[in-house]
Amino acid sequence: MNTIQITSEDGIVINYTEGEVLRYIERAKETDAVHELTNMQAANIRAIRNEVYNFFREGEWQDGETTCNKGDVNAMLERIGANKLTSTYTGTFTINGTFSVEAEDADSATDLLTDNINVEFYDGDIDVDNIEIHDMEEDN
Repeated sequence: MNTIQITSEDGIVINYTEGEVLRYIERAKETDAVHELTNMQAANIRAIRNEVYNFFREGEWQDGETTCNKGDVNAMLERIGANKLTSTYTGTFTINGTFSVEAEDADSATDLLTDNINVEFYDGDIDVDNIEIHDMEEDN
């Protein structure tokens, strides 16, 4: 195996094997990659700061106050890679489906359905205001 011999300024001789030198070279490459990534991130942060600064600088200021609309703010947030502001939406909906339940009679089947039905929506709130059974018949 090849070795490299280095003599320091103090006259100390240090021997490195080929494997050690190759490992140092790989570490130097990794260090260069980290520095490059750090520089890119710093440039990105500067660009984001400038974007936010320009957004507010371009506003019409009166008595130390400005007004901006949600659409403009969301456009700026999107440009800098941030999450946009959200809104709450309220509406009505209809769910159609079928059911099968074992019960003593039609009234018991209706009660089982209306008392135990559950609609889940993990991203918001749902209130079940009305349950209508449009058609029910005995299955046996």
